[in-house]
Amino acid sequence: MERAVKGKRQQRDDGRQTRDRLLECAGILAAQKGFSLVTSKEICKLAGTNLAAINYHFGSREGLYEELLYRIHQYMVNEDRLREMVGEDSTPGEKISALVDMVAEQVWSQENWQMQVWSREVMHTSQSAHVSTVLMQVIKVKGSLALKMFSDYTGLAMDDIRLYMCFLCFMAPIMLVAFGKHSTIEYSRITHASCSDKEMLGNIKQFCFAGLDSYRRQ
Repeated sequence: MERAVKGKRQQRDDGRQTRDRLLECAGILAAQKGFSLVTSKEICKLAGTNLAAINYHFGSREGLYEELLYRIHQYMVNEDRLREMVGEDSTPGEKISALVDMVAEQVWSQENWQMQVWSREVMHTSQSAHVSTVLMQVIKVKGSLALKMFSDYTGLAMDDIRLYMCFLCFMAPIMLVAFGKHSTIEYSRITHASCSDKEMLGNIKQFCFAGLDSYRRQ
């Protein structure tokens, strides 16, 4: 009996490892040329598994793609960490600042394939339906958690459209820099942005908090 239980646990662990390896390999290849140009055969070959593994673990190639996007968004904005931030004993402004630091640290890093895939796929109109599906899933929870911080800071109600605009305008520069860092366009030369990431993030925060404060005063 004990041997049977260990065998089932080993199967689950092996299955989880294969699933994670397929996602990792799909991400690495998609970062190089876009998911639509990556074949299932290429993914399975790199992962060291058979072609049937994608359907077995994800139901379909589309299921693999949506899970990949979901994992990438979780990498960008970790839900558990976000919950911790909301519950921490700190001011709303400190929570927003910590959120921005976390996102910037993840999406500005050059040492990952996740943001390369995200920036490529978000701009790829043929994949927009899958991207929208994933965004609708993650925004329900993560969006409400982040908006709570901005609501506490500004005093705007959670259903106030201005709160959504505040959140979008605050996070937009962070993501714009991220897209610039992970594209072939040398944005730093175009914008003459020669400052360090720390300096840039500080300037973005100063500018965006000024915008939030204008609503707060109202």
